[in-house]
Order: sequence, then C-alpha cells, then structure tokens
Amino acid sequence: MAEYYCAKGLTVVGCSRGEATFEHPEYHHTTLDVTDEKAVREWVRAAKKAFGGIDALVCNVGMVRSALLMPVTAPAMVREFVEGIVMATYNVCYEVTKVMVTQRRGRIVNVASIMTQLHEPGTIGYSTAKSAVVEMTKVMAKELVRFGITCNVLSPSLIMTSASTRLGDDWKQRMLDLQTVKRTVEIEELCNVVDFFFDDRSGCITGQVVHTCLVD
Repeated sequence: MAEYYCAKGLTVVGCSRGEATFEHPEYHHTTLDVTDEKAVREWVRAAKKAFGGIDALVCNVGMVRSALLMPVTAPAMVREFVEGIVMATYNVCYEVTKVMVTQRRGRIVNVASIMTQLHEPGTIGYSTAKSAVVEMTKVMAKELVRFGITCNVLSPSLIMTSASTRLGDDWKQRMLDLQTVKRTVEIEELCNVVDFFFDDRSGCITGQVVHTCLVD
C-alpha cells in the first residue's frame, strides 16, 4: 500500500518492526514497535515536523499466531493480541489525531479483518482484538467529526502475506471456501477502497466498515 501511494506522487511515512522492503524517494521508513507509546509519539511528532502535517492515516496492525481453540489458548496469548493489535492501533491513532485536530482535517482508515464476521474457531484472540478496532473506530468517528476528521474501517478477506502463509494451505482453502469471491484479494483492490475513503467527496462517509469478499 505504501508503494501504491508513493507511485501516485504522495509522500508516505511508514513504519514496521523490520526494515523497509522497498525504496522510493517519497517513502520515509522507521523501524518501530507500535506498542511502545513513547516511540510512537516521537515518530508522529517527527513526521509532523518534517512535513508540516498529516493528511491521512492507514493503520494496519496485525499479528499471526497458531490457530488454537479457547481451552488451549492461554490468557497470556490473548493479552498479547490485545496489546499487539488494540493498544498498538490506539497508540498510533492517539498521536495522529492530536495533529489532525489541530489541522481540523484528516482521514483515518483502520484495518480490521473479515474474521470479525466469521467467528472462526481458533481465532479467539485475533478476532476479539480486530472487533475492538472496529468499535474503537466507530467511537472515534463520532468524537472527531466536529474537527473535519473521518474515521472508517477496511475489513479485508484473505490476503496472502508472509504472515498468513504460515497458517498453511488447508487454512487458506477453508477461508476461501467461506468467501463469496473464491480468491485472495489484491492490494490494488484494497487501495481502491482506501482511495474512496480519502477522496475529498467522501467527507460525509465516516464510521463505516467495508468488507471485501462477503462471507457465505
């Protein structure tokens, strides 16, 4: 997604736990753990100082673990999902919205998952955390609308990433069988939804959740 928006001529400030996987004159990468409140604060403030403001945020925070049923999913693992997804998303949104409130404008798109609709066995921690992100975003939408900020959710179905491939071919096929569109989603299709949320004509679109590939 960062590559897509760089190719459109936008300046993109991105982060991940690892190094950047591509180079572009308009891409500025920071190796960052978004569960670290102080580090997130410094990152956002540096971006504002360098570029004068923040027009839009795509907050895509996730983690993949083995698909275990609840009786063998330790509370510590669930806390890891909450910290790694819910609190990480909150940390980023918390700092970015401070900038956007001052600007009195902004677009926020938080990334959830179709898992919030599937209630799939083995995803108790992940689905719970992503559902919390959806509710967080809806509350944000009501709180921030007075400042010209929209807040929406992109809820993708199966995307093949380095993380999802760890779960194996059987899991992949099961997910595809549950979808109306029996294939993985391409990044350009996700960016099309984000483009809609970002568009100047979408100022009245807030608190919405867009799922890709409806589930049967």
